[in-house]
Amino acid sequence: MKFSYLYSAIIGCLLFSSCNSNKLSEEFKCASPDFNNLEEVTDFKKNFTIDLPKNWKTNLYYDEVVSSIYSADTTVSIKETVIIDASFILNPVEINEEFIAKIKTENTTGQLEELISKEIQYLGNDAFYNYVKGKKGKYTYHLLNVFTKADLGFMHVKTEIYGDSLVDERLCKAVKLIDKIRLK
Repeated sequence: MKFSYLYSAIIGCLLFSSCNSNKLSEEFKCASPDFNNLEEVTDFKKNFTIDLPKNWKTNLYYDEVVSSIYSADTTVSIKETVIIDASFILNPVEINEEFIAKIKTENTTGQLEELISKEIQYLGNDAFYNYVKGKKGKYTYHLLNVFTKADLGFMHVKTEIYGDSLVDERLCKAVKLIDKIRLK
């Protein structure tokens, strides 16, 4: 009887932790409050939705392969905002060692220093995130790329943060919004 109870408790813990690991904000230990005044935005091809602040400038883009939502708070300077570019790409990829090596090579070529990279489960699929730092123009630049498999393709969510002011806070704001993406 004790074995059965212990076994059930262990399974329950594993299931609970796997559900929680689907949130990027927990990967970055973000405890910042959620945004208020959000609106649901759906990409042009209706592959995904994300909740974004109503006062942010948001643009949709699409072509035969890509459908994107690009958004930022344009009421503040580039050194105070965060830029989110979420794209659904109709090109299946495997999140594997080869894919990860390609991303890391691109970072090295771009003279970006890797801060953290990790394979995770995100949106119910295999995923990989890569957080790097470098220079872009005259600004310090932080870039978070999140890649996740999806039916018929993959999601790529890119977050850009310029300058040195409140980087962690801005990253957490972006991550909280990224957690609100839903595949259709």
